Amino acid sequence: MSSSSVRLHPKASSCSDPTPASTPARSLPELRVRKALSPPQPITRREAIILGLFAVVALTQGWSGAAITHSLPFVQDRFEWSDARVFDTLATVRAFSLLALALSWYGDHRGRRRPLLIAFVLLPLGNLVTALIIDPIAFTALQSIARIGTIALASLAVVVLAEEVEPGIRSYAIGIYALFGSMGTGLGLLLRPLGESGPDSWRLLFALSAVPLLAAPFLVRRLGESRAYVQQVVRPGLGAVLRAPHGRRFWPMAGLAFAISAFTAPAANLALVRLENDLGWSALTASLMLAAASAPGVAIGLLVGGRFADVAGRKPTEAVTIVLGVVGGVAFYFLENGVLMALAIFVSTLGAFGFTPAFASHRAELFPTEIRSTASAWIVNASISGGLVGFAAGRFVVDAWGLPVTMAVLGGILLAVSLLIALLPETKGLHLTPDAGETFSPPGAMTA
Repeated sequence: MSSSSVRLHPKASSCSDPTPASTPARSLPELRVRKALSPPQPITRREAIILGLFAVVALTQGWSGAAITHSLPFVQDRFEWSDARVFDTLATVRAFSLLALALSWYGDHRGRRRPLLIAFVLLPLGNLVTALIIDPIAFTALQSIARIGTIALASLAVVVLAEEVEPGIRSYAIGIYALFGSMGTGLGLLLRPLGESGPDSWRLLFALSAVPLLAAPFLVRRLGESRAYVQQVVRPGLGAVLRAPHGRRFWPMAGLAFAISAFTAPAANLALVRLENDLGWSALTASLMLAAASAPGVAIGLLVGGRFADVAGRKPTEAVTIVLGVVGGVAFYFLENGVLMALAIFVSTLGAFGFTPAFASHRAELFPTEIRSTASAWIVNASISGGLVGFAAGRFVVDAWGLPVTMAVLGGILLAVSLLIALLPETKGLHLTPDAGETFSPPGAMTA
């Protein structure tokens, strides 16, 4: 953030634990849990303010971005869509979101702030208009626009946050960002029963998810430019990241993102469809179970996964969490017992959200500042393409194989592709500077 938007005393205080003398005696297990959930190093006051600003962005991304998923069973009933039509709609929305690349490219060439704010407004505004339409085609078009905002936020916010915090807590900070995003998603889940009261009550879910628009003026005033961004004299082209020397890092990351989304996109988006339409659960029961079972996995995964990535490294964290995510995600679709399904959801979310901060940090650290935002967007686009392929595969085989077998095949492919992690360098401890993607600077090089 620029000094004009975050004004702090030069010697910023740190948000650390109380001194041992002021801390009462605790049991060894409790201390171990506290250590596992705490940041690897103290968070400065400046970093805490930055995290507070991005918490607003994350809540919006989580709540507004998940509105289509939360309302999908109601929309399907209202428009009398088949399961195949649901696949087609989600695939179309994701295809159009590839256009978010333009906002990230703009972020590398003109600064991160403006495209980030545009994306922030685009998402809830698209949902607000969706609440007013009556045509299925307009529904798909407006959600495609909203999805562009979601994807641009996912790329730009992580890039700025990675550039604003110290490398020793980068994954942990991104984990906190994702945790607030999950809170937004959870809020949407809790509001889902409102969409069950009538044939058009799903509109209320989209209208409520537009509330974050009220925070736009606050962000315009407080959100400054990333301190790592420097205007480039020679501007790299849109495809620079795809070629040498950056391509040797880009393509393994893109392959991982593709395979992960090919599995997780249909697995996550069809969970409520399976519970409500296949197993006959009510919207309230399905939403509460999904929220209750996933919440611990989300919180533990993001905080412990972020800390583990900062301490042990990005690569081992990515490898372990992929296995957890696949095992839990596939098991969910084979089980019908509520308790066992809840356990599978916990394991799956533990893996998925433990992976998030490690991969997001890795993605930002592998590329220099002048192409970091574009590289991030290309990798996000690879993820979107993977989701499209996952939905397309499901579209053509789900009727013959069923959801469980379809998810198992996609999960097996992800486990095979995860071997690409071995081709990537470890970037733990990397300082991000305006002119280099991997500069090991002395401690304090990124301080305000």
